[in-house]
Amino acid sequence: MSIPAGPQGPQAGGAPISPDGHYWWDGQAWQPMPVAAPAPPPQLAGGAPPPNQPAGLEQPPAWLAAPPEAAAPMPPPEQVEQPAPTPAWATPQPPASRMWIYMTGFLMIAILVIGGFVVYPMVRPSANITASVQVSPSPLISDYERADRFLNVDLAPSLASTNVALPAVTSKCTSSLPPPCKDALIALDKAMGDVDQAMINYQRDIPVCIGRAVQQFKDDWTGMEQGVALAVSGYDANSRALIIQGLQKFAAIAKFVKPDVDRINKAELSCSKTV
Repeated sequence: MSIPAGPQGPQAGGAPISPDGHYWWDGQAWQPMPVAAPAPPPQLAGGAPPPNQPAGLEQPPAWLAAPPEAAAPMPPPEQVEQPAPTPAWATPQPPASRMWIYMTGFLMIAILVIGGFVVYPMVRPSANITASVQVSPSPLISDYERADRFLNVDLAPSLASTNVALPAVTSKCTSSLPPPCKDALIALDKAMGDVDQAMINYQRDIPVCIGRAVQQFKDDWTGMEQGVALAVSGYDANSRALIIQGLQKFAAIAKFVKPDVDRINKAELSCSKTV
């Protein structure tokens, strides 16, 4: 009588297994243990990383706030164009006129110099002025360079001395006109006289292009210097009225100096830069 075939393998009916667990007895011979199929990976909830994603890179859970957006990249630094180098054949231009640098401090103090005195109206010198200028027969430099040399070399030292002398007048010439005011006025009168003398000594350096404007400045400057001299004479005569008159004349004409300097600087720009 034949026995019907049943399930075969170590799992069927508790077949004997070798002590080392590598073989099982099928009733006739030892057979190798079958290899178990790998278990499929567990199915994870939604949002699980794909099988090929490395560990540690899991997607964040839905309840976690989204990370902040990366900051916008900084724009590249602005490229500043360097000025082209001056060709060796180009003639260097003289520096800008520094005359107004000296005169700015002078005018600021000149407004204060009269203290509590009242400035009365003054009549400006006549506008019909002929500039006294001597032109070199064969100039070696351009008119522009001559003008710059006159303003920034010939006049600069005496103008600087005037700026040094003027603050003492401001501090010492109070409304009571004490004696120290006289010493300050004498020092200022000398410094202003040096500017007058410089304009005379270097007259040949004045080119025609700035001659008229310089002459107007010279006339106004001389008028201010006369006012200072008048105030000094008031001390010598023990006359308060004369002192005040001189200070008023000085302050009244001082307001014309800025327009004078502006005209000189404007005229200098029109000077020829070629020989």
